[in-house]
Amino acid sequence: MKKKEITLHKRNEMIRGGDKLSLHAKRCLNAIYYLIQTNVNNGKTEVIEKLDYIPIEFPYLRKMMGLEKVESYIKEIEDALTELQETTLQLNNFRNPKDNQVYQWYSMSFLADASWKLDEKSGKKVAYVELPKLMKWLMIHSNDGNFTKLELIPTLNKLRTKYAMKLYEFFKSFEKFRYIDLPQDYLLRILGIDPTSTYKHYSKFLELLQRQIKELNKKTEFKDLKLVEPTKEMKKEKIYRFIINPKAKRVLKDRKKIEEMTQSLFKRF
Repeated sequence: MKKKEITLHKRNEMIRGGDKLSLHAKRCLNAIYYLIQTNVNNGKTEVIEKLDYIPIEFPYLRKMMGLEKVESYIKEIEDALTELQETTLQLNNFRNPKDNQVYQWYSMSFLADASWKLDEKSGKKVAYVELPKLMKWLMIHSNDGNFTKLELIPTLNKLRTKYAMKLYEFFKSFEKFRYIDLPQDYLLRILGIDPTSTYKHYSKFLELLQRQIKELNKKTEFKDLKLVEPTKEMKKEKIYRFIINPKAKRVLKDRKKIEEMTQSLFKRF
């Protein structure tokens, strides 16, 4: 039986921002995001806004994180929640809705607090998460700005590496473009890779990207996604050209425009 599709409307600020989250932490974040989106769609926006701690049942997290066959799922969930507290989302050219000012660099954590306990009535383990105010606002107002539709199950959760997952979300947000040119430092930032690592070398980073492209072509709707053979100039400038949608006409190769498109404007907070 085909698994039911679960569609998340994820804001492009979060998709195009940089983070170092592991695969399970990314899945956990999307699970929290989808739960909030579902409540908003069911007319419970005010309820979510007033809750300091959002309750999330373990069976839901276990399913959404692909841990149904993992015996150590409790520890995996604990580790993912801890990681969401300790890891930040790095944004550039971000217009903060609180003061309507543009910040060249902005950093915020995904979770402020997390815990779990056994619910006496249901007998289920329930996690309680507190989101930073701005992060919560982004999730509640998914449909108010630029967002990308992502199929969590079965598409996104098929991916086995954190890099493939991040690139899938990123390319989905640009699926109406024929190709985009991305500088290496920009890619390292959104993938959360240390610029001093072995991937600072063009050839090594190219190999990493090619492995992710291969997985995306195999497991997602991207069947024609590819990296263009780099020219000498591209190698010198450390630029990577990704063919996303061969049938589209739009292209994106101006760095300034790329930076501008990573964030959208907010109307209110």
